Amino acid sequence: MSNPKEIKKRIFSIASVVKTTEAMKMISIVKLRKSKELLFHIKKYSESIEQLFQHFLLSFHDQLENIQDNKYFFSSGEKKLFIVITSNRGLCGAFNSLIFDKIHRYIQENGFLKKDCIFFSIGKKGFDFLSRKYNMYKKKKIPKNFTYKYQDVIFLVKKLIEDFLSKKFHSIYLIYNNLKKSFFQEIIIEQFLPILFTENKSSKKSSNYSILEPSREEILDYIIPKFLSVKLFKSILESSTSEHTARMMSMHKATENASDIKKNLMLNYNKERQTSITEEILEIISGLEALRETN
Repeated sequence: MSNPKEIKKRIFSIASVVKTTEAMKMISIVKLRKSKELLFHIKKYSESIEQLFQHFLLSFHDQLENIQDNKYFFSSGEKKLFIVITSNRGLCGAFNSLIFDKIHRYIQENGFLKKDCIFFSIGKKGFDFLSRKYNMYKKKKIPKNFTYKYQDVIFLVKKLIEDFLSKKFHSIYLIYNNLKKSFFQEIIIEQFLPILFTENKSSKKSSNYSILEPSREEILDYIIPKFLSVKLFKSILESSTSEHTARMMSMHKATENASDIKKNLMLNYNKERQTSITEEILEIISGLEALRETN
């Protein structure tokens, strides 16, 4: 058994841990609400711009083969760029480690050569891990600690499109956590460029975009960067929502475990205190009996 004073110190330290984890849990809940609200609005906007993009392409039904030969739909080059969306901070369970395991398995399963894979991390944890094992995407004016602002996303997409069109990359992929249900997360690997277009005749509208000015190519050059920026920003918000959910669950479990440890320490403290009191009483009684025997 430990000293009651040492147990008491541990109880105070565990109590401070409980307060800290509980506070972090509440902060994650507040951030999760804000992230979900922003994600709801960006999803609505993303659906609208995606429908507009699909309807625009479907309006040129007779020229779909020529559209798929467009620079945004045709891949060239050798290297593959992976945009990995992770967190800036830890204490969120297996949120980041699941992404790293998925990357390793995906490269092995598809037989990609390590020298042909380049990574760009949105999130400090991803940068710290990937920079030790893989080649990183280095571009001027793009910071290592990338922020989650929409203006930064627009700037990044512009640079990605420039490198893709200059044939530096064969394809670009997004890797991020997606919150499927309240507490179920799935790692998504999604092709970003070249754009995948699947003809869906059921969604074809009678709108005639061929009468628009300027030309079809100029309209594509205008709408595609917006479409890709919204797509990337939505993925970042999906990852942010998953991160706050994972951190909330992690802090909840940490609070429960710390509370259980505190209860056990309280029981041990009470036992030790009761034992010391019993020993003192026995010493007093034995001392009184010794005095009686001497008298």
